[in-house]
Amino acid sequence: MTTGLTNRREFLRAASSLAAMIGRRTLWASPATSTGNEEKIRGLMVDAARVPESLAFYRRIIDFCSDWELNMLQFRLTDDQGSALRFSSVPNLVTHPHAFTPDELHKLVEYGSARGVALLPEVEAFGHTGYITRSPAYAHLLDSDPRGSAEFTGIIPVHPETPQLFERLFREVSAIFPSKYLHGGCDEVNWGGSALSRKALQTRTRADIWAAWLNQLNGVAQSLGRTFIVWADYVLGKEPDILPRLEKSIVIMDWNYWDTDPVPFRKSLERVRTNGSRGIGAPGLISYRWGPRPGTPQLGNIDAFADVYLASGDPASLGVILTNWVPSRYIQNSLWDGFAYAAVAFNRGAAAARASAFRSFGERHFGAQWNQTWNEAFTLLYDAAPIFGNEKATPLGLRLPVPFSTEAELTAALADRTHPANPFPHVRELLLAVQPSVNRNLTDFEALLLSVRYLETLFWRRSVIKDSAAAKPFDTEAARNLIQNIADRDRSLLDALNRDWESGRPADSPAKLAPLYGMEPKDQLVFQWSRAAAFSAELAAHPGRFYALLHSAGLLR
Repeated sequence: MTTGLTNRREFLRAASSLAAMIGRRTLWASPATSTGNEEKIRGLMVDAARVPESLAFYRRIIDFCSDWELNMLQFRLTDDQGSALRFSSVPNLVTHPHAFTPDELHKLVEYGSARGVALLPEVEAFGHTGYITRSPAYAHLLDSDPRGSAEFTGIIPVHPETPQLFERLFREVSAIFPSKYLHGGCDEVNWGGSALSRKALQTRTRADIWAAWLNQLNGVAQSLGRTFIVWADYVLGKEPDILPRLEKSIVIMDWNYWDTDPVPFRKSLERVRTNGSRGIGAPGLISYRWGPRPGTPQLGNIDAFADVYLASGDPASLGVILTNWVPSRYIQNSLWDGFAYAAVAFNRGAAAARASAFRSFGERHFGAQWNQTWNEAFTLLYDAAPIFGNEKATPLGLRLPVPFSTEAELTAALADRTHPANPFPHVRELLLAVQPSVNRNLTDFEALLLSVRYLETLFWRRSVIKDSAAAKPFDTEAARNLIQNIADRDRSLLDALNRDWESGRPADSPAKLAPLYGMEPKDQLVFQWSRAAAFSAELAAHPGRFYALLHSAGLLR
């Protein structure tokens, strides 16, 4: 059985390598024109721009894509936090300390090509350009809208230096990535505050300037033989007057992480088609909505995009890419099941994914015999996943709390009179029950368990204080024992999170040690838990202070 499976995989790898050379050329560099016969894109995205991870991990992602019939990996290279590529054409950019050399990424591209997986580079070219404007050498290019958020400030689109800079960046990236496509980002932009932009806005509309800048970037991409892609939030949503002004060759990537009804996606694609343009669907797995695990509604989001952008056969659709944002939000190897679900939905349709994706994943990835316990574990895991904000958005209605790490946060947590049930001890029991049947990728299963342990501990540390304080008697000695118990569990979990991080991410990564630039630290899992563990250890060293906090919160009578 094992020998047959190994031979089959070797055959598939050889076949995919051949396909990369002869059958899938339309995913690689060619003139930016449509033949109408392109293979539909079915892909994943990695956010190296926020947290560069190990090349070994990216090779595993490519292997997974190849094994699960996904043909593209979108590789985000730049963002406000820095560049994951060490550019030589533009000096003095803000570059991650563990950024990759051009040769390292070129070899990764070749690795993907041999397995039928094209790597699509993304270089932010309007918003999310802190990798440029945070540098003293380019601070004069910073644009911002004083009426908007302080986050996502852009680069001045009408500055004469800006197009020259991106021509160099695009040219260097294109020399490394022979993909047919080049993604320029251009989402979530607050701009218009600079003197040059204010002057331009006196005679031109925002939509005119937007479209002119995107068309100018498109001209650079076309000169390099690339089809240019931009995110759709402004060109389809916030400023829809941009779309009819865009050159038709620009591909519109429709991102939406909250809808589960295909109707809005169908309407968006219809607008793209009517405009004479083409689109790519972009559901999300992990985004700002979730903590370390996505919930059942996110599977519905994937389903809806798969139905509209793939199953419908709409010629305006180039395909679908599953986005996955900010690696510091989740445990590295804990999300393979979500990738597998998307792969089945993209290749066989949403109905097939709902019916068999997790069973297929358990059998293929873990080599396990699927049974009712496995099924119950995955069903409850997705139904229980807590969400930021609206707690009604998930089957069990859990809201994801930020782990308290200050007196103010603890006081606020104690003042919250809701007392939701903690489903994660049962999820972990179910997974532990099936663990003996795991015959492959045991470290991935352990990462999955760790993500469940995190959520279990997160909810436990809030409820255990209220439950313990309600017991009689509860005195200073009981308070001492309680906070020491919390501190011990916090420290044990933090040690496990650190070990996991350092197995596939740099130990001194800024995202592990400090808040990400321009982002709230609420969803940086290891960083936030480091703060939480330090706080509980401090209280354990001064249990009288903990007892006083409980008393002031009205928990002690």
